Amino acid sequence: MRSLVSALRVVLVLALGALVVGCEITSSATRPQSQTRPAERNVVLTISPQDGMGPGGGPRALESRAATESLPTRMMVYRVKPADVSRASFESQARRLGFAGKAQELPASFVIADSNASFEVDRATGSFDYTTKGFEKQAQPLKRFLSDEQYRERAETFLNDMDLMPEAAEFRDVNRGNVVSTYENGAWVARPYMVEARFSHKPLAGFAFDKGVGPKVIVQFGEDGRILGAMSVWRNIEPFAEYALKTPEQALDAARNGRAQFFGLDGQSAGTVESISMSYMNDPLGYDQLYVLPFYLLEGSSEDGRGFTGITYAIPDEMLKVESSLVTGPPMSASTTRVTWRVRCVVPWGTPPHTYVSTYQRPSPRVVKCTHVGCESIHSVVAGQMILALAAISVRLVRCQPSK
Repeated sequence: MRSLVSALRVVLVLALGALVVGCEITSSATRPQSQTRPAERNVVLTISPQDGMGPGGGPRALESRAATESLPTRMMVYRVKPADVSRASFESQARRLGFAGKAQELPASFVIADSNASFEVDRATGSFDYTTKGFEKQAQPLKRFLSDEQYRERAETFLNDMDLMPEAAEFRDVNRGNVVSTYENGAWVARPYMVEARFSHKPLAGFAFDKGVGPKVIVQFGEDGRILGAMSVWRNIEPFAEYALKTPEQALDAARNGRAQFFGLDGQSAGTVESISMSYMNDPLGYDQLYVLPFYLLEGSSEDGRGFTGITYAIPDEMLKVESSLVTGPPMSASTTRVTWRVRCVVPWGTPPHTYVSTYQRPSPRVVKCTHVGCESIHSVVAGQMILALAAISVRLVRCQPSK
């Protein structure tokens, strides 16, 4: 049985080959204002700490030729609404999935399991995790597939029938990038061992809210479109107030001075930003997220031609208060038994994206951090059960589970 856990603090979709725009950064005075402007509350926003967002060394050099005329000067900040998860509502959902018996109440979630599957809902957010035994055993390449439209229809029917589809969700894509490689006739051949139908949050006032660890809902399929599991990382939100933003020039300066998180660009490299856009970000589970904030996304190419993505706060620093106590994590098992975990990281470059697997041993700490082949996972162990992880350089959900 898996357990919902904290994954990455921020995870980005790498957009390799961003559009190169041949113009210089222009004055922020010419940028358009947003149309809706509720009364500004001037409230300092309390946020959790993010890796790489503190002062420190940035890239060796960072230039920009991105167009910024269309970027806003103000954006809405959204407040997270507490989830209304009760034992009764959880057990009602569990009955739809075919579970009988009473739910087990844990400090952070409700959970129920039988010989065929397990189901868990995070009480703080309403995010869920449904796993069948078939998922745990799925490791071989699939032989029979459905069309993308068939996967979408089956996923939507399942989520709606089980009352698991969030109101603000919309279909995103079908992911066939979870692959396993076999050596055949002198060459490695990569084939999907699982297919995912993925749903993300509808845009917020025209701006993307689908980057990072969520919000997302995923249904996993095995042979012939059989449903193996489903999961979500989701928070319900409501408008809070509009805030003035840093200018793109200020965001670039922050990135140069280490107040940004980069993927594909380290402190020894130089890069050129070719595209600047706005996006909202969702914290992973295990973080007491109070607000959903806008971020600047910086996309471009390093001096060696590789694509990179950077993320930096769009809200001015004086309006943010970092509070480490918001990183709560899931309940910690008292056990210190060493468990072997198989970590699967999906690397987005290459055709198709490749899945690397590594195995390592750890005791059962609250938070474990490991790296492998360019992947970075942050995950937690709960009572020695299976856990959820995310590759830092990929939006794809990947799994960690005890090795046999």
